[in-house]
Amino acid sequence: MTDASRDTDRAAANASGVPPRVLADIAARRWDLHSDIAANPNAYPELIQWMRTVNPASAAPPAPARRSSAGWWFAGCGCLAVAALAIGGVVTFLGLGAALAPSGAQSDRAPVPSAAPNSQPAPATPTDPAVAEQITRFTSDRSKITELAAQLEGNPVAPLVADLRTFRLDATRADDPTIGIFEARPIAERAAALRASLEQSIASAESRRANASGSLTESIVDAAGNGFIDVQWDAATACDVSSTPGKENIGCVRSADPLTVHLLPETEAGSAWMNEMLVTHELSHVYQRADDAGADDYSGAYNDLLAQGLFQGSVEAMSDCFALTYYDRWSLSNGSESQGTGYVCDASERQAIRDWAAGLNVAMP
Repeated sequence: MTDASRDTDRAAANASGVPPRVLADIAARRWDLHSDIAANPNAYPELIQWMRTVNPASAAPPAPARRSSAGWWFAGCGCLAVAALAIGGVVTFLGLGAALAPSGAQSDRAPVPSAAPNSQPAPATPTDPAVAEQITRFTSDRSKITELAAQLEGNPVAPLVADLRTFRLDATRADDPTIGIFEARPIAERAAALRASLEQSIASAESRRANASGSLTESIVDAAGNGFIDVQWDAATACDVSSTPGKENIGCVRSADPLTVHLLPETEAGSAWMNEMLVTHELSHVYQRADDAGADDYSGAYNDLLAQGLFQGSVEAMSDCFALTYYDRWSLSNGSESQGTGYVCDASERQAIRDWAAGLNVAMP
């Protein structure tokens, strides 16, 4: 976000797309945000129960007004959420689905680092053989993940392809010799899942770059994400019915699968003009979701533009403006064809689009 003084923990605690693991990490550090976290739809039952146990006065979920946003959801990446517990003076992190009830008395103290802030002990091999085995598994996948992730460098949709933020946190924990088996095992499992996911994503991207359909829209989509964005011509069944009388929903990007653009078949959509405007409009929604995914608080920079009143505060008008700016056009109509919201952005808004795109590494003509 543009405001460096913003409380990013609070923003993340209220973001609809924040992974459960991040909510657990915030809950361990920020007891003042327990009520916000409890109200988040991604807060899993075990985490909520733990907050209510250690902080009953603050963990009752409120009913705050939430900002609607394009959002993104990456919980399907195989990531396991982690909740922090202090058990008998030892801080243990348990994976999602693991029992949070301690064997001894429940501590009401937030976890604290075991070393002074300025001390940096050298990594050591865990003495527990079971832990060492899991860390060896993680280390083996770690080098492969780093190699695979390098292929995403500079790609505007990289945050949607892989949850590297969680991987980096796991890498830091894996280097800590005090790590226990209940944290080491899910760390190793996440790394294995991430490696497999990256391998599959990269293989699929390589095959998509060939533009198997030979169509105009696929060539645009393939170039936009270097093959990491898919296109399906199934908008009639995949997209919601338009609520605007006289308007047909001919394209969409679904929040649950933000790397797939759904369109009507090109012959049904209309002319080359219509197909260009349609697919570029939908690609803007993909970039909005990537912007959310890469932001520290899971609320991308485009939300700042909308909050300033640009594009009439509408993600749809912004996506129209993205298409108009990309093709340097000044109308959403082409003879008998028309698409979009009807709002044509001005020169200052087009410059805002170019600046936003540059921040995401989106190539503009």
